[in-house]
Amino acid sequence: MSASNTTTRSRPPAKPAPAPAPVVPRPGLSALVAVAAVVAVVVGLLLPDRTVGGDMSGMSMTHYMGLLAINQPWNLLLFMAIPVILAETLAITELVLLFRKDAPAWVAGLSRIAGLIAGPLMLGILVHLLRYAAIPLTTSGGWRGTADVIAVLSYLAGAVPLVGITLVELGIVGGDAREARKWHVIFVGAFLVIAHVAMIFGMLDPTVLGWDPSHVMPQGTIMPGMQH
Repeated sequence: MSASNTTTRSRPPAKPAPAPAPVVPRPGLSALVAVAAVVAVVVGLLLPDRTVGGDMSGMSMTHYMGLLAINQPWNLLLFMAIPVILAETLAITELVLLFRKDAPAWVAGLSRIAGLIAGPLMLGILVHLLRYAAIPLTTSGGWRGTADVIAVLSYLAGAVPLVGITLVELGIVGGDAREARKWHVIFVGAFLVIAHVAMIFGMLDPTVLGWDPSHVMPQGTIMPGMQH
């Protein structure tokens, strides 16, 4: 067969990928979450000081661990269990949504609920601990060395990605579905990293990084390390 009689078949042009669906903000839901955030901040400011409790004198630990150890079990639930459960829920549902296109609708719904709760909750915790822990410790020189500072400030910094997740769920961050998913993943990952940094340094004996739990007074007497 001659070359002139051969016919060539051209492949049809590939169809362009559909554009991601735009994320449409929901003003009603945004207003509801904004009210919840304001309430959380007010409660955090007005709630009695949760950073003081049982006698922890004589124990060498960071304020992070001290916070969780006093007022049991309420401090452990409020400052550790609930935020971590919300974060782990977000992480697990995120994996399901990333790897299963046919994920059940309740998975996305659970992720959305956790994301809407996490931001206002951490805002309330942030203002409470700033008022009763971070600011007083800074003004009084009560920090227990480098480990203490890293642990507490890392814990407080965890509010940023959780608030970011809430903003993604409200359609304020992320212009379309793809961008929203990207920011959702970034914020979840950032929180997990920050939270684990806080846990590691929070569980560390602060004397390992140079904190001296006692101070020599001019008269030669020894004053125990400052306790908050």
